[in-house]
Amino acid sequence: MNVVSLKGPGSDGGISTALEHLHKSGGRNQSWWYLAQDQIRCQTRSAVRHIPSENIPAQIGDAHYQFCHSFIWPIMHSRPEQACYKEEDFFLYKRLNTIFANQIERLQSHDCYFVQSYELALVPKLLKRSGRQSVIFWPAPWPKSIPAQYSAPILEIAESLLAAKIIAFNTKADADNFNNFIDQQLPYIESSRSFGGVAKVIVAPMGIDSEQWKSQSRTLAGQQTSIDLPAAPYVLSIDPCDQSSGVELRLKAIDLLFTRYPELKEQLTFVQICGRTSPGIKANDSYWKDCQEASASLNSKHATTSWKPLVSLPQTLSTLDLTSLYSRAAVMLVTAVHDGLNLSAKEFIASQSPENPGILVLADQSSLAIDEEFARAAITFKTESLPNDYASEQNTIETILAATLRGLRLPTAEKQRRMEMLTEQLQKNNLQQWCNQFTSVQNNGDLAAAV
Repeated sequence: MNVVSLKGPGSDGGISTALEHLHKSGGRNQSWWYLAQDQIRCQTRSAVRHIPSENIPAQIGDAHYQFCHSFIWPIMHSRPEQACYKEEDFFLYKRLNTIFANQIERLQSHDCYFVQSYELALVPKLLKRSGRQSVIFWPAPWPKSIPAQYSAPILEIAESLLAAKIIAFNTKADADNFNNFIDQQLPYIESSRSFGGVAKVIVAPMGIDSEQWKSQSRTLAGQQTSIDLPAAPYVLSIDPCDQSSGVELRLKAIDLLFTRYPELKEQLTFVQICGRTSPGIKANDSYWKDCQEASASLNSKHATTSWKPLVSLPQTLSTLDLTSLYSRAAVMLVTAVHDGLNLSAKEFIASQSPENPGILVLADQSSLAIDEEFARAAITFKTESLPNDYASEQNTIETILAATLRGLRLPTAEKQRRMEMLTEQLQKNNLQQWCNQFTSVQNNGDLAAAV
């Protein structure tokens, strides 16, 4: 299938893997459009085509970046107090979307295009003007409400999404919130939906190639890894360092654990891959700085001469190293709320050995825990999200600590039972099934059921 994304092949970890699988599901001439070195590139399965175009000025790229990360991201993550809306940024955001669409329209192909994420949210409407179909995957949340002062630009984005054949969300809650927003802002749309004139809204959580992860895990059994992993049991977390990931609360929970249970020092380690996100965005830069300081303080406070409580690994691990990291973890701890595709948690599940699996510990408001079957099989902990409320924060820290200890103390038989349930859930929505929901449009098949 044709793919349109801001970043090209080989980027964004699990998302890139999914897009590569989707791209390969079509013929050799299926294209992948992306931005590289200030120009739009078009890659087919046989070559990278350089469609003649002017270099995109840095001003457009910078404004697009600001609009995505200073405005769309906080609005979608229910943090409107952090949103910074600038008319010029929105204008240049539109300009970059238009450049993408114009380049695509220079080719004769009228096949369907898969558009990835909110960076290119205006592309579906722009492509429709030339008779080209598209589907769009929206991996971010969609909030329950949008402040009135920000509704106009978000409505313009939503109207463009409706020009696609399918709008896919990660959770039913996000799809419902989007539908409610449309019903309130565009009440006439309901009649158009009846005649198929606007997009169908579906729930399509991204799957993974679980068989590949299982195979790699079996291959690596008993082998040495190129990364230095703790010999003792460890708790693993992999997430971006932003305010929806709960990193700061997790660090406070680790501090409390070793303060309350000093006998666990040198017996347990926490391992994290916690990458910096959106540098140059004030709120994210501040959060990154706070988490870095908290990590250093944690290790300074609790480390011994031969051990430290928190080990931070680089973001750029090979797939084999990542598989080893997953397969040897006693617990996978996910503290993110209302965000993320939780692909790392799914990869963790697929990498476990049936004989001695680890256990998944999830925040009850993570996108994965919203699925009742996943929540039932994992260990979940309650998160309280009252902003700037000390009691709420302390309660969440306590629940993270308690759930982590419960996971570590779980008998092997119970871990096996739960992991079997989690594995079964993975198989219900693997990567190929996820792709099929979109390729059916290109193949003129039946569309996935709307929400």
